[in-house]
Amino acid sequence: MAEFLDVAVTAAIEAGAILKDKLGKVGRYEKGPADLVTEADVMAQRKIEEVVLSAFPDHCFLGEESQGKTPSFGDVFTSKVPESQMLQESQCGSCAPENQPFTWIVDPLDGTTNFVHGVRFFCTSIALACGSDVLCGVIFNPNDGELFTAAKGEGAFLNGAKIGTSSESQTKDALVSISFATQTREDSPDYLVFKRCVTVCQSMRRTGSTALNLAYVACGRFDAMSCQCAHPWDVAAGVRILLEAGGVATHVDGSPFDLAYKPLLATANQKLHAEFLKLINN
Repeated sequence: MAEFLDVAVTAAIEAGAILKDKLGKVGRYEKGPADLVTEADVMAQRKIEEVVLSAFPDHCFLGEESQGKTPSFGDVFTSKVPESQMLQESQCGSCAPENQPFTWIVDPLDGTTNFVHGVRFFCTSIALACGSDVLCGVIFNPNDGELFTAAKGEGAFLNGAKIGTSSESQTKDALVSISFATQTREDSPDYLVFKRCVTVCQSMRRTGSTALNLAYVACGRFDAMSCQCAHPWDVAAGVRILLEAGGVATHVDGSPFDLAYKPLLATANQKLHAEFLKLINN
């Protein structure tokens, strides 16, 4: 486990250096309406592929910029991961193929819209899973040098110091972060959750980075977060870090967290989680 985590940390730091260097220097493209990608996203993912597959050449890889939507940036950005080892979003969690080997689940730049607009709240997120089990996770914000790490059963850490969630137990005193889909409508699940929470909770935040939202719940800055449109690369590392910090993560109906399903509710502790489940599902 230590070797896995060390490689993930190296990959995250090297990818983060690319993001920091390219901030304000690259153009943007649209994978879909309001769904942005830059050369920095792809460059960072290629660096992560290089680092992790140099160490573990037989492992599989599931990256956001390998899902068939990313524009071509030329041969220099072409993935070197063998096609047989490059997985799709539908091949993770409880939907992972039987006897699936280790799979790296990567968001090279979580918070691309922030990045494009020069808002320095974005990160690299890397997790290692075996089937439906997330073994370790790393989230790195290169702008402030904050590195969140966790391995299953070994606790969660921020720059090497152990972290834990808050003790807040009431929704009325909770600071909550929420993620929205790239195209949000009045009937969108995230917007409906937001409307239920905004008049009850102490305050709410939309940061633009789901991975950092989870990391902030893990270290006690936020008390809860909701993301009803999560992809596995958005949440895999963050959920492992949160759980190791003492937090709780389920789907909004209270069912156990599964990377194969999108709706996610994450809170600082079990009592607060029960309160949010009541609030959201009432």
